[in-house]
Amino acid sequence: MKKDGVDEELVRWNDIFKNLIVDAKELTRDLLQGINYVLGSGILLLAMGFLVVYFVVVRNMQMGSDFVFIGLAVSSPAVFLGLWNIKKYFDLRRKYSRLYLYQLEMERE
Repeated sequence: MKKDGVDEELVRWNDIFKNLIVDAKELTRDLLQGINYVLGSGILLLAMGFLVVYFVVVRNMQMGSDFVFIGLAVSSPAVFLGLWNIKKYFDLRRKYSRLYLYQLEMERE
C-alpha cells in the first residue's frame, strides 16, 4: 500500500479526521445554540407561571379560595419546570463550554 513512501491508508485516515474535526466544530456550535433554547423555555415558563399567579391569585382573591387553589395548582408546575430548565441550562452550558474551549485549544496547536 505504500506509494512514494506514504501509506495511502494513513492519508485516507488523515482526510477522515479532518472532516470529523470540521463536523465536531459545527456540532458543538449547534449544541451550544440549542442550549440557549433551554434557557428561553425556562424563562418563558417562569413568566407564564407568575402571570397565572398574578391574574388568578392577586387580582381575583375575592372569588374564593377554590379559585385561588386552582390558580396555584396550574401555575406551580410551570414555575417548577421553569426553574428546572434554567438550572439545566447552567449545567449544560458548563459541561459543553469546556468542549468548546478544548476545540479552541486544539486549533491553536
